[in-house]
Amino acid sequence: MSDRIEQLQEEVKNSSSIHIDSQWLNYSGIEEYFSEELVITVKAGTVIKEIQAQLEENQQIFPFYIADENQSIGAAYAIGAQDISDSVLGVKIIDGSGELLNFGGQVMKNVAGYDVARMLVGSQGQLAIITQISFKVMPKSYVADLKPSYKENERSTLREEIEGRLKTVFDPRGVFN
Repeated sequence: MSDRIEQLQEEVKNSSSIHIDSQWLNYSGIEEYFSEELVITVKAGTVIKEIQAQLEENQQIFPFYIADENQSIGAAYAIGAQDISDSVLGVKIIDGSGELLNFGGQVMKNVAGYDVARMLVGSQGQLAIITQISFKVMPKSYVADLKPSYKENERSTLREEIEGRLKTVFDPRGVFN
C-alpha cells in the first residue's frame, strides 16, 4: 500500500472535517492499463489529459463526455452523470472511518451485490475519498461524437433519503463535507 494512502487514512481518522479536492488528495498516475482488455485503472488525482494521451497511443478513448480535460479524473467522477457511471468498473475509497475499501474490479461483469463503484459517481466528495478508479475504455472508431449529458438538479425525497442512508454507511462520523 502506498505511503500516501496510509497518510490519507490517518488524516481521516484524526479529522473532524475534510474538504476533498485534487490538490489535497495529491495522488495521481496511471496504476494499470490493459489496452487489449480495454481497461484502465487510474489514481483519482490524475489529470484527464494525461490519461487521454496514454489511451491515444492505442487508439482508445473514454466512452463518456469530458468537459474539461485539465481536471482530475476524480473530479469528473465526483460530479459525474450517467455516462461516466456506465464506464466505471471498480473503485477504491477511504471511508469516513479511515478504512480503505475496494468495490468492483477490472472486469466487465461484476455480480457481487450492490454496485457501489457506480453509486458513488456524482457523490461530490460527501461520502468518501475516491483514491482509484477502474474504467472500461473503447476503441476510438467505436465511439461517436460525445456530447454532454444533462442531469436534473431537482432533488427528490427518495434521492435525499438514499443519500442520507449512504452517508450513515460510508461517513458515520460526518467527516466529509
